[in-house]
Amino acid sequence: MAIKKQGSGKWLVDVQPGGRNSKRIRKQFTTKSEALRFEAHARTQHTKTPDWEPRSKPVERLSSLIDQWFALHGQHLKDGSNRLQKLQSICNRLGNPLAANFSAQMFTEYRSKRVRNVSENTINHEQAYLSAVFGELIRLGAWSLPNPLIGLRKLKIDEPELTFLSLEQIRSLLLAMDESRNPHVKTISMICLASGARWGEAENLTSNHIRDDRVTYTKTKTSKNRTVPLPGEVLSRIPKVNGRLFGKSYDAFTNALERSGIELPRGQRTHVLRHTFASHFIMNGGNILTLQKVLGHSTIETTMRYAHLAPKHLLEAVKFNPLTSLENSTSSFG
Repeated sequence: MAIKKQGSGKWLVDVQPGGRNSKRIRKQFTTKSEALRFEAHARTQHTKTPDWEPRSKPVERLSSLIDQWFALHGQHLKDGSNRLQKLQSICNRLGNPLAANFSAQMFTEYRSKRVRNVSENTINHEQAYLSAVFGELIRLGAWSLPNPLIGLRKLKIDEPELTFLSLEQIRSLLLAMDESRNPHVKTISMICLASGARWGEAENLTSNHIRDDRVTYTKTKTSKNRTVPLPGEVLSRIPKVNGRLFGKSYDAFTNALERSGIELPRGQRTHVLRHTFASHFIMNGGNILTLQKVLGHSTIETTMRYAHLAPKHLLEAVKFNPLTSLENSTSSFG
């Protein structure tokens, strides 16, 4: 039968309008009348456009696909609204083409001009965002054509330098914060330095996140909670209040950084505190697997960026280089 009643009380339409070798359509409905109407619609559509007849290309604009993506998937992402704004801006810069006409060549031409104003990393993110729109709609059955960006290589970029602060720079930065009118900037910074937190994670802490001399970070970048002990010096500075502990302090951090005279690479302003924690953790002999858990990295490969700072790693460079081997074998460089 084309229509069957399910154990859940719903009605299942299970039809192949074009016969045994045609596309199978299955869909559930609450009432039998809805199921009957859908079955009739499916058979009518097949008559109008048989499987053997080439289908016309979709006429939606790229902006329409982006709206569909957001309604079906994007709104459920942690940064969904922000991602939507970025996609809409990309779409406008592309001239909002017909989605069916959008191609890898079109994006390649776009990025060749775009690279004059933004970094290669930004363009790679834009490519990933657009590709995800097509990929997700295909997965959900809302787009029938191939993903036009599949196979297009991203721009090659150099691995960014992970800058960290020396002990003297940390001291200068904290002293500069003593001059700030913001009562929270120094405490937030110390939490980041003591636990490897991202700025937003520390700034958004509430009283519920501090328990038994430990801080628990929730709603993290990887969506996994993590708990890290805090030293007494930091715990003593945390306000004894209910609810949110700190106010917005990013601007105060920026001002203190300028007063300290510390210069950082672009894009590493508050993130330098997290890099500083990780770098000193490894330089002081900390275990790389422990660091992965503390930072909340999904893969050990991300954490391995700090492995070269390990004292053993540095000593092995001296111990195992060829000149040392030559000296040990001849006691002379000749």
